[in-house]
Amino acid sequence: MKIRIAIAISLLFFLALCLSLNAQAGGDVADQIKQLQQESRDAQMNNDASWAQQHLADGFVAGNSWGDWQSKEDFIKDLQNKTSKWKSGAISDVKVATFGSNAAVSHYTFTYDAELQGKHRARTVICSDTWLNDSGTWKTASTHCSLVKGQ
Repeated sequence: MKIRIAIAISLLFFLALCLSLNAQAGGDVADQIKQLQQESRDAQMNNDASWAQQHLADGFVAGNSWGDWQSKEDFIKDLQNKTSKWKSGAISDVKVATFGSNAAVSHYTFTYDAELQGKHRARTVICSDTWLNDSGTWKTASTHCSLVKGQ
């Protein structure tokens, strides 16, 4: 009888440990995505095409707040040509939802002042990015931003 109780307690302890580690792993993913989200915006504002080449998934699409879609190739070409000139930009209110260990969605607010595609744009947008774990490297599959009403 004592052996059965000891085994039952051991199994419960093991289960609690597994659940705790799983919860921590989810937190780690969210922290990684928050860091990558900041790096993504920093790279964009610095016209860093190499960061985009490493972290944009094949098939990546960007939806801009002025109503244009942009492919991965066009997005990287704009960075390489330095067609965007940033005066300022800041992300805030970053929230991350994880879906297992290989998918996450980040939601955030982005306030910026820049010349984009030859037009001055100073605005606040709300954005949503879809992230995929591609063999251990997190990549953005899609990003979309919408103008905040009144901006």
